[in-house]
Amino acid sequence: MKANGKRVISRLEEIYQCGKKEDGTYTRMAFSDEDVKGRKLFASWAETLGMTTRVDAAGNLIARMDGQDNSLPVILMGSHLDTVPDGGKYDGVLGCVGALEVCEIFKKEGYVPKHPLEVIVFTDEEGFRFGKGLTGSSAVCGQDAGISDSDLDIYGEERGKVMQSYGITSEGVKAAVRNPADIHCFLELHVEQGARLYRTKTSVGIVSSIAGVNRYEVTVTGEANHAGSTAMADRKDALVAAAGFINRIPEVTTECGNEFTVATVGTIKVTPHSVNVIPGTCTFSLEIRDTEAHIMSLVEQKLQETLGDICKKYEVSSTFVPTSFHDPAPMSDWVKENIKKAVEELGIDYSIIPSGAFHDSLIMTSVFPTAMIFVPSENGVSHSRYEYTEDKDIENGCNVLLGTILNVDKL
Repeated sequence: MKANGKRVISRLEEIYQCGKKEDGTYTRMAFSDEDVKGRKLFASWAETLGMTTRVDAAGNLIARMDGQDNSLPVILMGSHLDTVPDGGKYDGVLGCVGALEVCEIFKKEGYVPKHPLEVIVFTDEEGFRFGKGLTGSSAVCGQDAGISDSDLDIYGEERGKVMQSYGITSEGVKAAVRNPADIHCFLELHVEQGARLYRTKTSVGIVSSIAGVNRYEVTVTGEANHAGSTAMADRKDALVAAAGFINRIPEVTTECGNEFTVATVGTIKVTPHSVNVIPGTCTFSLEIRDTEAHIMSLVEQKLQETLGDICKKYEVSSTFVPTSFHDPAPMSDWVKENIKKAVEELGIDYSIIPSGAFHDSLIMTSVFPTAMIFVPSENGVSHSRYEYTEDKDIENGCNVLLGTILNVDKL
């Protein structure tokens, strides 16, 4: 049994066209007309195969294929169809279309797995519309999705109204929780969204862990004063001190971490924010990611020490406030081993790599045996119309997913 790469690629293109906008961009924002159109198209493909489809209380679209013994726990596969603004063809969608391809192969070959199979299209993975994502996977895992009908999106629309396109409510999403005993494992096929596989010309990545993320709000407080009449020696410039610290972040991160450790300042603002006033405060975000919690803690500690030294030099003060955290999420060993077995049976080259990006699998690891299969992203580009994965890599990924499903179905 082999995946039909042309069929998969054709479906990726069809879903992509569902997001076409009048301005020439391609976006399937969660709960939008374009998103709903893509979901309906996906459901129609599943129903044509004789699969049953339903939408759960969190808006997750689920297509089911019965097994030989439906009392056995479900083998779950999938990802998401929603995109960031002007996103590409592959992020999330490959995991859904690839999972459906496995079911189509079984149907056409007359093969009935022991376990029932389900393909899940998670709700609002990206989260850019309301500033909070992973909604569907959080609900499946019984986690508080942290949403309310009164939440406002980037257009000022209330979540309660927006979610009507899925026929769900914020309060109701908790009913989507699944019993761990009912799910054998969860597998997610995804493009890497990084350049490691592409640069090393490696066909497949077996994900070891999804990096944890710690975020902080850092504020440096100096003294606002007139930009023209305050001598350089008399200044307590919050922005200059902050810039000195930000400049040290790459060095400290490299010294304390490893090749996968990253730290980023993504937002920055100063007050009074005037061309002729020395900045009195500078507030910025800081994010630290790694697959090892102790490394994240070490980087944080060293950065705090560095900030203290710089503030002392410039005679300013600072605060370093945690705002959110996600622990690293290691993949399930036994599911990873079955991916490895499938790759080796196919004779495809592979490497074990971490994921620096969030995925629904991050949440799923907290409850269910979970693993991810990566295929290369050309030049590491993702979340963009320019993201690209070669046809042969897409086909390889689908075949590895197929082989893994056959392996775990025997357990």
